[in-house]
Amino acid sequence: SSAIRRSGAARAMDMASASAMQAPSPSPLLGACWACAAGPPQRHPRVAGQKRTLPATLAPRPVLRLLAAGVHQQEEERLSGSVCGVALGALCSGLALRVLSRRVARRARRHQRGRWHGGGLHGRHEGRRLGMRSADSDVDTASILDLPVEKWLESADLHRDLNNDIAEKFGSVPQHDPAAIAKTVLRIEEAARQCIAPCCSAHPFGSAVNGFGEASSDLDILLALDMDELYYYMSYVNWNNMELNFQADVEQQLRPAFVTQSVLNEKSAAACAVAQLSDFLPRSGFQLVRSLPFARKPLVTFADVEGDLGEIDVTINNRLPLYNTELLRSYSQINDRVRPLVLLVKTWAKNHHVCGAGAGNLSSYTWTIMVIYFLQLVDGVPSLQALALERRMVSDIDYWGFRHEFEATFLSEDEYWSTCGDGNRKGLGLGVGELLYGFFRFLSREYIWGKEVMSIRCPERLEADGWWRVVGKSHAEPGIHVEDPIELRDLNIVLRRDRLAQLKAELARAVDMLQGGCNLDEFLSSEPLSIQIAMDHMHGKRRRPGGFPFRKRNFGPR
Repeated sequence: SSAIRRSGAARAMDMASASAMQAPSPSPLLGACWACAAGPPQRHPRVAGQKRTLPATLAPRPVLRLLAAGVHQQEEERLSGSVCGVALGALCSGLALRVLSRRVARRARRHQRGRWHGGGLHGRHEGRRLGMRSADSDVDTASILDLPVEKWLESADLHRDLNNDIAEKFGSVPQHDPAAIAKTVLRIEEAARQCIAPCCSAHPFGSAVNGFGEASSDLDILLALDMDELYYYMSYVNWNNMELNFQADVEQQLRPAFVTQSVLNEKSAAACAVAQLSDFLPRSGFQLVRSLPFARKPLVTFADVEGDLGEIDVTINNRLPLYNTELLRSYSQINDRVRPLVLLVKTWAKNHHVCGAGAGNLSSYTWTIMVIYFLQLVDGVPSLQALALERRMVSDIDYWGFRHEFEATFLSEDEYWSTCGDGNRKGLGLGVGELLYGFFRFLSREYIWGKEVMSIRCPERLEADGWWRVVGKSHAEPGIHVEDPIELRDLNIVLRRDRLAQLKAELARAVDMLQGGCNLDEFLSSEPLSIQIAMDHMHGKRRRPGGFPFRKRNFGPR
């Protein structure tokens, strides 16, 4: 609102209100335009000759000059003396604000692609590595790029059977049967072609098919179709629903509410498609669990009654997770320690209530990214995106609802083995138990909270700049920054402050437990810490000198 000069509009409103004494009462729309044009009363009157501007980072100068010229012209021509002039000024102001917001959003995305990310994988990097000292950096960066895991292990007394226990429990965890997944996907595709559009195609994604799932993992399915086809068929569905709602109002009967939109856009068309699936799929052997047609990403969840796949989440044209799934599946195949360590860490995180975006924690997908990032630093796991040569661009809707192109460039498993193999692997040759201790030691004591970005696309321990305060969630305490490798956003956006405290406290306790020699069952089955203990730990108020009594104690609620 501060981007628009309101003095002319306010004076116009006074003149229009005086002239409205003899004129018919304006419509509610014009009244809303008056309020929009006038805005809140200004406490400090404008000094003659004083020029009021916005900071250069928020106000594009051409837009402000255009607004100023329009307001001055409006004052000179005295168009604001009529109600039509007020309405026209308000509409122009709203249009200018919309242009300004789009300019700011484009500048933010350009900053995301060009400054920290260096214009993509093949662009110029301006991100500052934590291992390099700069004049304006207050980070202690002495020898921080190399993680001395072997030195950490000298002071740790790990359980002698830790590696064997991990290999026995997580070395060969069964996954969903690919044939069962293919059969379920085919059933949903046939149903979608009958109730949405004949050109629908179903594609599985998520933990059930990315190599890091279990037999109990939920299945995610994407229904992909051309947008023109979606608009064409859903316009008929929308019109039919509007007619049914009108008939229900006329007849005054209690009927279920139908999803209707006055004008279909990309999101409302997907909402209509989700509503169609909610009505049609129960006839094909599925039970409706929940339907979220107006969510950020329209979603419907079913339980497979005829099969053994549990719950199934179905989305419309949400293509980015397909590439994330392919990328993670390639990582699960190029190193035999990646999958057991990811499954172990995710099991620990779920048992200690620090995993699950619905509860305000980091998601399971985020924990997978964190483990891969650590293995890139210490075990020679390469960055499949940095090794790719041919660029692949994908157009989709981002987290904030804007459509633009994403770079989905990376090597697949077959391409990696045919071009690189093990030639670039420079790991330390540690077991999964030692890597487990190193992972928690890194997060608890070595990771620089609030200043370091975990990125499997560029695993160089880069420092987070101001952009990460915009795209992520900020807390009073230093938080964690984890980059989505395709969408290039901060995955901490779902993390609440109390869950951040729980996360830090659980990581500190995990390090002490492993360092003290606990076995795998004790490590996984320990009771989660209470919220009060976690908050005291984050603020430095430990219960007794020497830290938490971690070993063989009950840390449940008081």
